[in-house]
Amino acid sequence: MEVMQRQKYILDQLNQRGTIRIAEISKEINVSRETIRKDIYNLDKQGLVQAIRGGATTPQSVNETKYGKRRHEAVAEKNEIATNALRLIHDGESIFLDYGTTAFQIAEEIKHSHLTNLTVITNSTFVLNSLQFVKNIQIVLLGGTMRTSEGSLSGPITLANINNIYADIGFFGCGGVNLQVGITNHYIEEVEVSKKMMSHCRMKVILADHTKFEKNALYKTADVNDVDVIITDEQLDTQIAKQIRLADISLISGK
Repeated sequence: MEVMQRQKYILDQLNQRGTIRIAEISKEINVSRETIRKDIYNLDKQGLVQAIRGGATTPQSVNETKYGKRRHEAVAEKNEIATNALRLIHDGESIFLDYGTTAFQIAEEIKHSHLTNLTVITNSTFVLNSLQFVKNIQIVLLGGTMRTSEGSLSGPITLANINNIYADIGFFGCGGVNLQVGITNHYIEEVEVSKKMMSHCRMKVILADHTKFEKNALYKTADVNDVDVIITDEQLDTQIAKQIRLADISLISGK
């Protein structure tokens, strides 16, 4: 990999993770740690990264996008959800990962797992960047119009590309989960993609940390009864969890 390609990869990963380790980047792109250390040093001189012991972080002067900020919120909960989501995935399956930050965390879990022969369908450029160098994973990027602040693809091209694509499992983020209102989210274009992709997934899984429950976003994605599984974290209110299970909805929470 040429120097410009390496440095672009470093910057892409830094944008996704917030902090990178030299050892991890070295292993991911199969170059020496010393080479990565020199790349980070050169990027640091340009003010594009901030070198730290064993790796790099984003410069304090760089403004994060809303997506970047959300990635640093409820980190433990998202990791917990992603770990449980990984247990639903088996070798050889096709999965859909949407553009949300929790779905991105599932991509990170897949990258460091022993799963093989997966096909990952996504409308997220962040998921693409996370998995593009992972062996034994085929990526299907849906294409479409990109909303750069979210790295999400949507619109008529995206919807048309879904027509002949089907997945074993689909993982969908959300802005709110409410037994009466349903599963809701914030952006109509991405909601339309989620709706159509849900109809093309054998199993539909909603990813929602405990703060999303009893809340409504602007646009409805699905009724709660239309999904197969909801994965949340162990901080979910016990009364809400009881109501969901009484409604005969599979709920996974806790470590």
